[in-house]
Amino acid sequence: MRAVSDRADEFLKKYHMGPEEIALYRCTRSFLEEMGRGLRGEETPVLMLPTYLTLEGELPRDRSVIVVDAGGTNFRSAVVTMTAGGPVIEDLTVQPMPGSRGAVTKEAFLDQVSDILLPLTRKSRRVGLCFSYAAEILPNRDGRVVAISKQVQITGSEGMLLGEEISAALAAKGAPGVEFVVLNDTVAAVLGGVAGLEDEVFDGYAGLIYGTGVNTCYSERRENIAKLSTPWPAASMLINMESGGFCGVPQGTFDRRLDAGSMDAGKCLYEKMVSGRYQGEVIYHALRQGAEDGLFSSGLADTLRALDGLELVEADAFAARPYGGGLLSAACGSERDRELVYTIIDRSVERAARLVCCNLAAVLEQADLGRSIHRPACVVAEGSTFYKGYLFRRKLERLCHTYITEELGRHLVFRRVENANLLGTAAAALLA
Repeated sequence: MRAVSDRADEFLKKYHMGPEEIALYRCTRSFLEEMGRGLRGEETPVLMLPTYLTLEGELPRDRSVIVVDAGGTNFRSAVVTMTAGGPVIEDLTVQPMPGSRGAVTKEAFLDQVSDILLPLTRKSRRVGLCFSYAAEILPNRDGRVVAISKQVQITGSEGMLLGEEISAALAAKGAPGVEFVVLNDTVAAVLGGVAGLEDEVFDGYAGLIYGTGVNTCYSERRENIAKLSTPWPAASMLINMESGGFCGVPQGTFDRRLDAGSMDAGKCLYEKMVSGRYQGEVIYHALRQGAEDGLFSSGLADTLRALDGLELVEADAFAARPYGGGLLSAACGSERDRELVYTIIDRSVERAARLVCCNLAAVLEQADLGRSIHRPACVVAEGSTFYKGYLFRRKLERLCHTYITEELGRHLVFRRVENANLLGTAAAALLA
């Protein structure tokens, strides 16, 4: 008699959604190919954006800067001062990211942001802006918006010069001369890790954001950035990969359904396969199809058909407590239902972990990091899905050991730095 989990695996295989669809070595090579295209300036969804920031140099002490963290869900602002006794964070506020609860115009965005920052300009006229979306960083370290993702809607924002236009809005409200340094959240995580891990020695650093969205960052040798036309004095530069745009892996049926219903169909395919913003929806499509295919009991099938969607937190809650009081737990009418639902969620998270593992493997290969067991590469990880997910992190760490370490011969460790984005953003503003 076939195991119930085998039935779930056959179902996922039928729709090309099983973790085995992600061939680790082939996916890593595909990542590396796209990274190379991006570094050469060729057309690719993996943008490989220069940041005009480096890990070299020492942080100035006792200078205050304003920091902004414009994330996928929240908009944080504060004043940060690096002191001999450690960083001091003051005036911290957290508000919804403009455009995350409904569309706003570019003008409304600029008005809201300048209102938030105006009181802080009494303490500093230098701002580090951590922007969690695709932006082309210019040699003057301003940022031109390429695209807004994660279902945040700011109409007319494409091409917006973030620093210049927010500075102009502040000047119109009585605060002229505010200077901006714009960087991505993954870049901020790396810089925050370097600032917060001074007592440890690593072969190098990479940044991983795995929350609402997904992205990676690392330090690339200057000679490998063929598309860089501006003179750059340092030996290396941090590269914001914008890896969420990666398209070099086959989509399954439920990935395509999700993508077709999204506001940016055809874009950010890797992000839609793995990130916290989308993974619950991928699982929802799988469970709904299972209901149509007669996989579950009639009671559970009826419940699933009545659902408008599913958040990852609900799927994760079931994985953590299959007999708990959550929506899916209550709907399961039998042990068979419970095992089928658990297996589908487990395999979906396993597939996401395989994709993220390939992303990290490509970074270590490209940067030639982590060849020594006693001096591994440090991956500074940020994001609620990475730290709060019940299944994901342990699956990723297992894959990193069996594939990246045992097969590729590279070593890495994950580190978390408190307020890494804020500290890294402050470091960027101070070093630039």
